[in-house]
Amino acid sequence: MPGLAGHARHRPKVLRGTGEHADRKDAVTRELSTTDRVEQAIHAAEQVVLGAAGVGSWPNPRRAAVSGAAGAVLALHFADADRSAGLIADGVAWLLRVQNPDGGWGTLEGFPSDFVATAMATAALHLAAGSDGADSVSRARGWIDRRGGVAGLDDPMMGQLCGLVLSIAGLQDANRLRRVPVELVLLPAALRRRLLSYLTPPFLALSFMQSRQRKHNPLARAIDRLARPVAARLLAAFDQQEGGVGSYGGDPWLTGLVCTALTRAGAAPELARRSVEYLRMTAQPGGSWHLVHGVEAERVEVTGMAFSVHGLALAGHSADPRLLRARSWLAGCQQLEPSEVYASPAGAWAWTGRKGWPNALETVLVLRILVADAELDPDTEQIMRRGIAWLIAQQDKRGSWSTFVRNTLVPLDGPCPFITALAIEILHSVGVATSDPPIRRALRWLERHQAPDGSFEARWHRGGVPATAAVVHALTELGMRGHPVATKARDWLLAAQLDDGSWSTGRGDQDGTPDETGHATRALVACGEHEAARRGAEWLVAAQQPDGRWEPGQTCIYIRDYVHYSDPLIAQGLAIGALAAYREVGNG
Repeated sequence: MPGLAGHARHRPKVLRGTGEHADRKDAVTRELSTTDRVEQAIHAAEQVVLGAAGVGSWPNPRRAAVSGAAGAVLALHFADADRSAGLIADGVAWLLRVQNPDGGWGTLEGFPSDFVATAMATAALHLAAGSDGADSVSRARGWIDRRGGVAGLDDPMMGQLCGLVLSIAGLQDANRLRRVPVELVLLPAALRRRLLSYLTPPFLALSFMQSRQRKHNPLARAIDRLARPVAARLLAAFDQQEGGVGSYGGDPWLTGLVCTALTRAGAAPELARRSVEYLRMTAQPGGSWHLVHGVEAERVEVTGMAFSVHGLALAGHSADPRLLRARSWLAGCQQLEPSEVYASPAGAWAWTGRKGWPNALETVLVLRILVADAELDPDTEQIMRRGIAWLIAQQDKRGSWSTFVRNTLVPLDGPCPFITALAIEILHSVGVATSDPPIRRALRWLERHQAPDGSFEARWHRGGVPATAAVVHALTELGMRGHPVATKARDWLLAAQLDDGSWSTGRGDQDGTPDETGHATRALVACGEHEAARRGAEWLVAAQQPDGRWEPGQTCIYIRDYVHYSDPLIAQGLAIGALAAYREVGNG
């Protein structure tokens, strides 16, 4: 999924029992072969994921989001204070309860403090908590000041975001911030999309905030008058892309930002009203909101579910009725109408289910499940073919794939080597030859954009492991294991393995995670590096918790370098898939 750095060192806990029983268990474990222990780990993990599988979207036990709660509290405070007083009070109490000892907040509950979450929570509590939040706000402001304040942020948009949010609470002078260039919305639509892409809703929110918070000279006021109706129409188009329920990105945080901005600017009251209803609908018991909730009352997610379904299919469960239902549900989330806001054809998927922002990441994650099944029913076959056509149509002119907008100029959007690697593997599996233009152009792009050390970096996953592993796996599947790009990428993966057998960022600066170890282990099994893969598999077995789960790493990116998060279903799927791949060679 998707965004706008967490810097956590989430170490998977290798939990063992205590006493005589644990000693006997460890002794038995030591007597088992690696393959036997891998088999046991796969079985335990399968029971956890499949045991929770229901009809529709699978539950994903991700922690609650500080940014989501703070965004919702801000919006309801300004737009619905009387009716939502109870929700505001619950949100305030939750934010006070989950503040970190250092005075800041992390993206998700209990995560290391980051600037975006801390700025959001500080503003929300200063406005809505009254005297009950005074000490908490004071400690939070100290955390911000120790990091140089908003001026210490390198990214201009992050400075504008955090600064404008704090200015709403009277904690920052908006006139000292870099101006948001609202005139970009007046550009021709095609150029505007390439310049703003999926950042359009947050950009528009900041533009409306700025109109209220900053002093304007005559020229700036004239630009605002011209841009304001265009900005409102663009937000309305994004609202319709999500079914007109008032959400933006299916995310309470972004929805809260937009609602706050519109309400304070006195703009688009109907859009603000719908956003209030969305925030009320998605509030969780105890005063929290999710990072990404979806566009329905019940939480809906495609991304983590697709990773888990793929991993379980690799483990041999393709014919399991629960997996067949899941595959059918995922296939049914395909968008059957073209997207106005992204100027893309029908046939894509979004992370929020049937409605949402069509993009290449979720599209390749679902397509790789569908193309692996040799016996699709006619309807699902048609869905798969429509998705393949979308994928080919969305290839950038340069040969890569970006996430949302073809030929984007937004670095956070693309081009993405992870998506590109999955795309060419999918296309090859349905009969596209390596000499055909889509794959030939993608290979040329990968050759030109491989880092000197052999790595690649994905747009939506931290570090070099996910994309580098995806390239190794894809080129191996294409019969190009000896290609220079593949060998350099393989060598980088081997060098990036930590002493304990795991993988992390690739820089050796953090502990290994199941997510990154899963990516790397499966790729190295595919290309024949079985000893390194064995060490990765053994680490995964040791890192598995007694209940069969793995503690996910803070590896998923929402806003690169500023907002990272963890996803339990992604970690489960990657670990299961990697162990299943190793089991095949271990049994061999």
